[in-house]
Formats: sequence, C-alpha cells, structure tokens
Amino acid sequence: MNPAILWRATRAYSLPASVVPVLLGTVLAARGYGELGRGEFHVGTFLTVLIGAVLAHFGANVINDYFDYIKGVDTRPEHGSGVLTQQLMTPPQALVFALLLFAGAALCGLVLLRANPSAIIPLALIGLACAVLYPAFLKQYGLGDLLIIIAFGVGLTLGAYVVHAGELGSRQWLLVAFLSLPICLLVDAILHANNLRDAADDRAARVRTLATALSPQNGQRLQQVLLFGPLAFVLVCVLCGLLPVWSLATVLSLPLLLRASRTGSVEGTAQTHLVFGLLYAASFLVKPLFLWSN
Repeated sequence: MNPAILWRATRAYSLPASVVPVLLGTVLAARGYGELGRGEFHVGTFLTVLIGAVLAHFGANVINDYFDYIKGVDTRPEHGSGVLTQQLMTPPQALVFALLLFAGAALCGLVLLRANPSAIIPLALIGLACAVLYPAFLKQYGLGDLLIIIAFGVGLTLGAYVVHAGELGSRQWLLVAFLSLPICLLVDAILHANNLRDAADDRAARVRTLATALSPQNGQRLQQVLLFGPLAFVLVCVLCGLLPVWSLATVLSLPLLLRASRTGSVEGTAQTHLVFGLLYAASFLVKPLFLWSN
C-alpha cells in the first residue's frame, strides 16, 4: 500500500486534536498543578502517551471512514479522507489499517499501565469505546460532540496528567478537567465544522449530528460559541484569579479564530485549535502569576 495513501487515510490535518490535550496534561503535571507539591515529568512516559494518543486518533479516523463508507454515508469523492470514496483503498484494507493503528495504541497503553492502572484502564476503555462505538452504532443518535469532548478533550488531558502524577484525588481530577474546557470546546469546533460542511449529505443518510438537528443559522451560532468560548473562558478565569496571567497569550490566536469563523474550514479550525492549545499549554510552563492570590 502506498504510504501517501495511508497517510491521507489518517486525516493528519486533525492531529492537533490529540496532540494538544496530551501537551496540556503533561505541562500541568510538570508544573505541579493540582497540589502535587512538585512537578512530575518523564520524557519516556510523555513520548509513549503522545505516540499512543496519535495512533488511537488515526485509528479512530480510519475506522470512522470505514463505517461511513460501508453504511452509505460517504458517497462522494470528497467525503471523509477520500481514500475509500475514490477507491484508493478497499474497505477491508481500511479496516486492517485501523486495527493495526489501534494495536499500536494498545501497546503504548500496556507500557503505561505501571504508572496508574486503576486510572489508565478506564480512560483507555472509554477512549476505545468512543472511537469504535460511535461510527459503528451511535452516530444515528447525535452523540458525536459529547463523545469527542470526552475522548479528545477531558480524557486525553487527564490521561497525560495521571501517568505523570500517579494517584489522584477527586479535587485533582476536577481541576484538570476544568482546565481542559477550552480544549474541549475547540476540539468540538473541528467536528462541528466538518458536520456543518456535510449537513445536507448527513440528513440524506439519516445521520444525526448537531448540525443536522439545528437550523443552519443556529448551527453557525453554535460554531461561534465553540470557537470564541475558549478565549472568553481564559479572559474570565484570568480576571477571577483562576488562571495565570500568562494564559492571556491565547489572545494571539484571535486572527486564526476570526479566519476559521469566516471560512468554516475544517483544516483552518484544526490549525486554530493547535495554535490556541500550544499558547494555552505554554502559559502553564512558567512560574504562575495570578491577578488575585488563590
């Protein structure tokens, strides 16, 4: 199989969806957020989490294309990654490729089990369920937005954090989940941009998404909330002393947010997610400075 076709099948432009939450969770652990007392960071652990997350993400993209194609949802050449609709890859080949990617992710998970199996196993199973059950069975119920927030927002951030920090209390879980909210909104913006683009075809195929459930105007309004909500979250939390002032660096992503809002591009939304996410994660790297003492 041509490597270029395999790469195209992964829809690598969406890579920020898995990279950014891993970086955020790792940085939070490295700086000791969540009352760790001291920072925890291990290069090998970080690389294993990152590789595993990317492989699982790519596997989810390929398996989604597979189910959409065999169920008749993707019919036009531009649908999905295009490798199936343009007959560059057969459905059995796509399925085998997806399973190989999931196997690689599972291997990374096994390596990480020693860190905190009681936390890693549930998170891994939830992520796998989101990746496989959604395209196979749950797509007709409009659960995509919720599942992607769970898997690629909260789940990966918590996973990257817990493998470095070890055992966590409920307060730490809640803090990390709270800090992941801007990433949750932006990763859903990628999905919603894709669903807005495909809304007419999804309605014809009886696929239920927020884009098909809402009117076109309300669908666009939701996209504006998903795009600009993270910036509003940062501004409010900095003013309330819940985030360090360095998080205001995310304002630098405003031109990309405006462009993504104007064009509706899925790739542009993914780029916006990456830039905002890198700025947001980097803001936790330096010694925190708050407007108000916590």
